[in-house]
Amino acid sequence: NFNDFHGRIDDGLALTGKLGKDFACTIETAKTTLGDAQTVLLSAGDNIGASSFASSVASDEPTLKYLNALELKTSAVGNHEFDRGFSDLTGRVDALADFDYLGANVYQRGTTTPALKEYSIQTVNGVRVGVIGAVTSTTPTLVTPTGVSGLDFGDPVEAVNRVAAQLTDGDAVNGEADVIVAEYHEGAATASSLADAQAATKVFSRIVTETSPKVDVVFNGHTHMLYQWDIAGGTG
Repeated sequence: NFNDFHGRIDDGLALTGKLGKDFACTIETAKTTLGDAQTVLLSAGDNIGASSFASSVASDEPTLKYLNALELKTSAVGNHEFDRGFSDLTGRVDALADFDYLGANVYQRGTTTPALKEYSIQTVNGVRVGVIGAVTSTTPTLVTPTGVSGLDFGDPVEAVNRVAAQLTDGDAVNGEADVIVAEYHEGAATASSLADAQAATKVFSRIVTETSPKVDVVFNGHTHMLYQWDIAGGTG
């Protein structure tokens, strides 16, 4: 999983910490080591937007082609995916991307009707992995308002929990998953400790304490923080 890629296709993509390798090389090495059939590449959003010049000059088409080549399977929508407006996301961007963009908490204005796909089922080595995407509810304050004027951005935790319940209700008609991954384009404002992160950001605290136990794995994005914590027997 990765997050907040922001079209960084021209600066070596060097990663900090122990990896220290090119982004694509790191992903391909992991796939080779673990086996393609046993891996799936996911994202927590902001793949495009606020991009480096080599990508932004071509409206992020190079980045979408780059992620297609890496076989990204599905991604939460980030606030920057709305930089050019909802119609650009659902038109041009969707047409260029070989992967699904997910936004379970993005609704048609004044309704509870989803404006985007809420989840994606990825079969990995025979296991049905349900991926649910949600974006920060502050998105309308982060992009040009007219571009999202027909949308409401609801509570991300409530949306993830609603879809997680659907994917585990025993009804194959509305989708069933063996494992559920929540991709929140939202996260902690500090990485010093879990307690500090919860104290600093209400929405992150709610992700920790209120995300349904039906969710097995939580990935975050948006805040550009590096952290990993074990929560209630799982990993967040």
